[in-house]
Amino acid sequence: MCFPMLCVLLISVLVPVWLTEETTCKRWGMFDPLSLTKDGDIVLGGVFSIHVDVEDQDMNFKTEPKAVTCTKFLFRMFRLAMAMIFAIEEINKDLSLLPNITLGYWISDSCGTPAVSIKRTFDFLNRLEQTSSDFICKRAPVVSAIVGDSSSSLSAAIATLISPFGIPLVSSFMEKHINFNRKEYPSFFRTIPSDYFQVRALAQLVKHFGWTWIGTIRSDTDYGNLGMQAFTEAVEQLEICIAFSESFATTYSKEELLKTVDIIKKSTTKVVVAFLAHPHMSTLLKEIVRQNVTGIQWIGSEGWVTTTHLSPEESRRFLSGTIGIAIRKVQVPGLREFLLQVHPSAYPGNRLMKEFWERTFNCTLGNEEHKEDLITECSGRENLQNVHNTYTDVSQYRITYKVYTATYAIAHNEIGTYNLCALHHCFLFSCYFAI
Repeated sequence: MCFPMLCVLLISVLVPVWLTEETTCKRWGMFDPLSLTKDGDIVLGGVFSIHVDVEDQDMNFKTEPKAVTCTKFLFRMFRLAMAMIFAIEEINKDLSLLPNITLGYWISDSCGTPAVSIKRTFDFLNRLEQTSSDFICKRAPVVSAIVGDSSSSLSAAIATLISPFGIPLVSSFMEKHINFNRKEYPSFFRTIPSDYFQVRALAQLVKHFGWTWIGTIRSDTDYGNLGMQAFTEAVEQLEICIAFSESFATTYSKEELLKTVDIIKKSTTKVVVAFLAHPHMSTLLKEIVRQNVTGIQWIGSEGWVTTTHLSPEESRRFLSGTIGIAIRKVQVPGLREFLLQVHPSAYPGNRLMKEFWERTFNCTLGNEEHKEDLITECSGRENLQNVHNTYTDVSQYRITYKVYTATYAIAHNEIGTYNLCALHHCFLFSCYFAI
């Protein structure tokens, strides 16, 4: 039973759908190819948050919304995307692993938001063919497996879409401290241990040094909130009390940041457990330095404790003695040389590669979008060997290695050597699948 007006509305909406004879679907909205692609016999998908901070749109519901614009470029995440390409090219050169088969890739930028992650995943699930006026999507999925994304919420958004198709998603980054439900996400895997283990290690670390009165601060994300929830439960069982528990994110106002630092300064405890992502710790540290807050014993999560891109001077003075948990560091032969030889000429017309080059060298490749900020023309002879940022930092392969092993794990699954759907715990090239 329904109200008359509601019934009329439903009928008016549904009748055109019943009458349509179109057998294919058409892509709505603007086609926005923020991706790196290469054809192959088997194509692997990749989703990385190469940008963050989506530009606000004027949603007046009178005009068609513009394509999503992401503003902040993350060099570290671009390095992860290039590490996946390096692994694929290395696999293609290995005649014994996938003989007579060439791997391709389609690596997309999710902009750090679930909505864009879902949009990119729909692209993976529908093969797009451009006609003279539109994009037609075919039914067969384009990719055989996906590597990504950089948080549990983004991975969950992707896994929800691809689970009915049986497409494996192998995540190599920070995930929830709890395991994904195997029935709900039957094809989700990861090459990084669950935060379930990290939080218990942090709790045991606090207990080992006899600290019973501590403060905590966390990223206001799934990573921080769920991780700190598990940590709190663990330390309470060890009879450790928490003096304060604050959350923080780069989107918080200046007043909220000052409030957090003020709480740290005035607290009776000088032991602070920081379950933060690197960008959040970097912002917090700048204010700690500005206010000259010293004498804090910091305990860090793997999200920031091993980074080399906090100011060395600030780190020595304000973070001296910091202890925490880290993912194992390894070496990947040939990866450094590959990363430093990347050049736009090898990816003609690619928007992501153009932006990477422009922002790295503060020049323009004829891109009008950045003319105001980038006033000099790129010569093409710029050298990445002379650059020092989170892309060129090859001193510690931790998450980068997890991307590398995720790609190799998928390649082994393609030839049937390892059946991902049948594994609960496995070691493959030192890669740990925590299911």
